[in-house]
Amino acid sequence: MKIGHTTIPRMRVPALLKGQMTLLNLASLRGQWGILSCLPLFDYGDAIFLNQCYRTVEKEGAILLGMSLSEDPFLNAQQSKAKILRIPLLADPLQRLRRIFGVAENLSANRSQSYFIDPRGVIRYHLIHSLNWRGLSFLIEILKHCQEQYPSSIKASHAENSFHSLKHIVTQP
Repeated sequence: MKIGHTTIPRMRVPALLKGQMTLLNLASLRGQWGILSCLPLFDYGDAIFLNQCYRTVEKEGAILLGMSLSEDPFLNAQQSKAKILRIPLLADPLQRLRRIFGVAENLSANRSQSYFIDPRGVIRYHLIHSLNWRGLSFLIEILKHCQEQYPSSIKASHAENSFHSLKHIVTQP
């Protein structure tokens, strides 16, 4: 993966959204800023924290997605925790996304690896950080910097439509 050159793949991936399995088209991220956070473990506390992160990131004009690094995120134990989660939790059973993004193999339990994706789908930055409020503040600082450094040339109407279509996917009952 080369920062500034690699784009998110145009593919559909399995995801858990409010405890239900769905397929998420990664191309729906285009037209808005996005942060993909890769989570080595996923527990109830993480779900509550990620919901708070989702609101904070949304205020900055971006969407937050999670990606479970466990081998089978759709186990019943995981699904019950994911029912309260407001963000899509992507699964990567074939590890295609791990290879494309270059996700670290051995993240510790309280760490996350996040990727910042601009409205064109280009990966602009990545960061390994703690999954806590300090880590979230780093994410927001970097997001603001990226938004200033790489202003979007995508028409506002396209960006708004794309954002609302993905937001609809995330907020539908």
